[in-house]
Amino acid sequence: MNFRFALLLAVTLLVCGKGFAQESSTVELTGFYSYFRFNPENSGMVTSNSLNGGGVEATLFFTKMFGIKGELADYGSHTINYTNGSVSAAARANLFTYTLGPILKFRVWKVEPFGEALFGGAHSSFYGNLCKVYTGCTANNPSNNAFDFILGGGLDIPLSKSIAFRPAQVDYVLTRFGNGFTSGNQNQSNFRYQIGIQFRF
Repeated sequence: MNFRFALLLAVTLLVCGKGFAQESSTVELTGFYSYFRFNPENSGMVTSNSLNGGGVEATLFFTKMFGIKGELADYGSHTINYTNGSVSAAARANLFTYTLGPILKFRVWKVEPFGEALFGGAHSSFYGNLCKVYTGCTANNPSNNAFDFILGGGLDIPLSKSIAFRPAQVDYVLTRFGNGFTSGNQNQSNFRYQIGIQFRF
């Protein structure tokens, strides 16, 4: 009798667990507009600039709260000015980021706040372009590729079972572009804001 009870309990837990996994696991695809405040380097010689772009992200949730998110974002070409004493130069800049990492979402009532930590890479032609027009560049070939880290969060508002609206996502974005204009710490601390539409499956 104990064996039958144990077998029944095991089957019940297995079925319930499988049903829970199917109910909780979901895929969310989000298309977004993104505002990016780009700080090319930390000495103040290269001015910060606003970039506008957009991208797409895909998130696979393993439970109702926890998932893995992949994101691609692209920001169009923009002119950035560089000044060092009496010498000035201008160069075209673009930015592309590709990241992956965990996301934690709290599905409470009619709103869904979330936090994320993403890791990956960034690509920009800015430093190479600036070296071509500024004679004070000390690097033969500044890096166009860099590590990036994104830490932040936002809010999703479900409109139906399959569509949600994201009014705000705010992130701190760290990039590490090596360049020929500053020495020591090569980190760039950037800010971004996103708004988008999400589709759920």
